[in-house]
Amino acid sequence: MLAQTSCPPAKKNIHLWVDNSALQAILEALLLEWGYPLTDATEPNALLIITEKLVPPAHFRHRLTLRASHYQGRNHLELPLTIENLYLAIENHFHRTPRNHIRIAAAWPIEVYANDQPFSATTITVADRGLRFVSPREFFLAEEMRIYLTSEDKVFELPSRVVYSLRGREIGRGEEIQVGVVCLSKDRAIRDEIRSRIIGQYLKRVRPVLGSNLFAEALHQLNLTSMTRIMARE
Repeated sequence: MLAQTSCPPAKKNIHLWVDNSALQAILEALLLEWGYPLTDATEPNALLIITEKLVPPAHFRHRLTLRASHYQGRNHLELPLTIENLYLAIENHFHRTPRNHIRIAAAWPIEVYANDQPFSATTITVADRGLRFVSPREFFLAEEMRIYLTSEDKVFELPSRVVYSLRGREIGRGEEIQVGVVCLSKDRAIRDEIRSRIIGQYLKRVRPVLGSNLFAEALHQLNLTSMTRIMARE
């Protein structure tokens, strides 16, 4: 159902067919936060996200089933739902070259140390394995640096390597220089914590949309780390 093709759908529409109102509400909010428009049941090319035991409309060509079992595959996700798995499943459906890691558009402060020329900058996007930021200077491909990323109360030391360095005019964004790096740290605990903070930030963004009571109920439908749960409630 969700097998990736050489020609991804032109429209990134999603239709939800979920039998839990709290889960429905938080999925709607997260999907809109990720830039996926929701559509009604008349759009056959939309991706249908459905909980098992519900009877799907026959005309949907692509389906992602949420099920309360330990089986998980390309077109099935386990409940309680892991946000990262949902994000990556949707990426695989809609993008020819899907992202392999959940990321967030966020302005987090960083300190960059490269060639004994440290400078401060701000991220554009953050993932557990990489960053994109605005830089005062260009970098060479594969140039290495050390980045100190600040997320609220904690600083992460991230040895990194440049994967691209582009002037804004190349991507229609004026003269600013955008640099993308992959983080070289092999410390899984650091990657896990950054991922938890990314998911926590997404939950903070959607909490006002749901309201405190519905949001608290929705958290029970999600498989979250203890850190993410704490961050989501702060």
